[in-house]
Amino acid sequence: MRLTRNPLALLFAGAIGLASLLTLFEASTPGLSCWALALALYWSALAITWAWMFGPGRRARAPWMLVPLTLVLGTVLLVTVDAPLHARFALSEPSLESHARSVRDDYVSGRWWGLYWVEDVEKIPGGARFMVTSLTMNWKSYGFAYSPDRAPAPEEGGYEHFKGPWYIWTDGP
Repeated sequence: MRLTRNPLALLFAGAIGLASLLTLFEASTPGLSCWALALALYWSALAITWAWMFGPGRRARAPWMLVPLTLVLGTVLLVTVDAPLHARFALSEPSLESHARSVRDDYVSGRWWGLYWVEDVEKIPGGARFMVTSLTMNWKSYGFAYSPDRAPAPEEGGYEHFKGPWYIWTDGP
């Protein structure tokens, strides 16, 4: 059984799937990178295409239309509950923790720790912090801080508790 014979419909559903995957990837790091703006423009183009394809005077609604709608609603739901960030962090946590425990002052940055590309690794009192989002739309950098013994001091940077001994670290203006 074919849902549609229209190749444009399949192309549109694929474009929505790609936008959903890119959105989930973008939402899996703290902070919004500059790519979020390009992603917003891509979503806008898809919304305009959706309105053109299914606007007034167009054919009756087809069953395949539920595929893009389901992808959009699922993406919105997952991003709203921060599922991409928590899932990617959970998969990376063992690697992040083992590296954070062994950080020295002369640690080399620019490596994969789990599913995160880590930059600017620093030892802090009682733990370590490292950058995972280097340039964001608000000119801040975001990363994680591991501090099992105490909460990092506010004068050491901007920290927001994430889970357990982990904090989201913000650096910038």
